[in-house]
Amino acid sequence: MELKQLEYFLAVSNNKSFTRAAEQLYVSQPSVTTAIKKLEDELGLILFDRNKKQAILTSEGEIFYQHAGTVMKDISKAAQKAAELKNLSSGNIRIGISPLTCLAVSSLLLAKFHNMYPTLKFCFTEASSGELRLKLSKGQIDLAFLPVLPDELEQEQDLEFAPVSNKRLSVYLPTFHLLAGKTQVTLRDLKQELFLLPREDCGYRPIIDQIFTKQQQITHLVFETSYPTMITHLIVAGSGIAILPAGAISSPKITEIPLADSPTVLLTIARKQKRTIAHAAEKLYSFLQESYED
Repeated sequence: MELKQLEYFLAVSNNKSFTRAAEQLYVSQPSVTTAIKKLEDELGLILFDRNKKQAILTSEGEIFYQHAGTVMKDISKAAQKAAELKNLSSGNIRIGISPLTCLAVSSLLLAKFHNMYPTLKFCFTEASSGELRLKLSKGQIDLAFLPVLPDELEQEQDLEFAPVSNKRLSVYLPTFHLLAGKTQVTLRDLKQELFLLPREDCGYRPIIDQIFTKQQQITHLVFETSYPTMITHLIVAGSGIAILPAGAISSPKITEIPLADSPTVLLTIARKQKRTIAHAAEKLYSFLQESYED
């Protein structure tokens, strides 16, 4: 059974005439007659009483008409919905974020994209970087913001990354700290400090640990948390200092100082390689990719 057969059947039913149906459809009458005959043969039913001047539905034809009309309406709705998705006038984008990767730059870019397509819906999943990678691999989310070092971009086998911004790490300490007046600090300046660092499942933690390892310096770790609000309170209380991406914390009671030993860290938008994602998510990925300025 073909959609064209249903279309011809409904046209004949509504016009009660093969001739008028052909005129409405801009096809020849034999084409309509042939399509209806083929449909009746496939169904094993007589749909029209041809013994009258008009094409009148049989009792079986009446029942089939009700269902055929519903099918065509559903197809029309589906086509309309597909057009809306293609034009980005509707649709959902599932994005993974973690507390320290949803930085100001990503928020601004998402806001700009939303202004372009205001009817799209953004569904955020909050989790650690490791959990977000797993969710991407399983197709549970479309995209995720993840931090990576530049040399890691080509090493990943399962995910594809597009840089969104590049950041260096900063040191965050209370305004009353002895180092608060410096324009930059090194790890050696901090060797006696107590640290508040992101949890091990945060994407920034391996990067920070790598810096300490290269400098052969021991970390005096006292708190592990990936939530900026908690880190802020702990710093203000004098419980330690933090190493986080630049711009991660903004507080009048905290001083941010660039870390001289910091590598460049890329904030990326990630997706699973060779996987088809929602059209809206694909569009957002391209938008973020094109927005990056090295």
